[in-house]
Amino acid sequence: MTATQGGVGVLLAGGRGVRMGAEVPKALVHLEGRTLLAYAIATLRACVARVLVVAPETLDLGDLADVTRVADPPGETGPLGALVAGLTAAAGEEALVLAVDLPCVTPEALRALRDARGEAVAVIAASEGRPQPLAGWYTAAAVAPLADVWRSGARAVVPAVLGIGARAVATDTLPGRPDDWHNVNTPDDLARVAAHLAERVG
Repeated sequence: MTATQGGVGVLLAGGRGVRMGAEVPKALVHLEGRTLLAYAIATLRACVARVLVVAPETLDLGDLADVTRVADPPGETGPLGALVAGLTAAAGEEALVLAVDLPCVTPEALRALRDARGEAVAVIAASEGRPQPLAGWYTAAAVAPLADVWRSGARAVVPAVLGIGARAVATDTLPGRPDDWHNVNTPDDLARVAAHLAERVG
């Protein structure tokens, strides 16, 4: 799938960066001269036609050109609430969901992940045996059951996504390297990912 074929990207950018020790939201943390937000938007744009950025309404992410801002549900709903909000805003289109803290994931890997969905309601990556529901493709059929789970009071995103029948695909079967899927939560993670990007470019 390429951007000329349409589709929606749902970028989950609500992290406040507390574990990073940053004075800005996680999405605005810099890595090799670019923000994590910029990395994620570029990756999504290489796969889909339009991008939705989901974050709390009060979170200042600066000017967002050529993307649509979607507010998290009110309150501390966590990634499941943000996921439901983003998929709902996708308005019936298949959506590529990506967390803002996965700067090394490549468009090629995400397209291959899409090809592995088959007839499943969604397909997500599984890195080192751990499902990553914030890196995957969701059909319109996933929205209602996920919303029902969220409205029931559940907040754990992995069991919610697996519970609706999402297919998990091991990242070592996708193009690229397994450490492309390392996310950024701490300063040590940021340094490790920076080294990985430098090695990949070199």
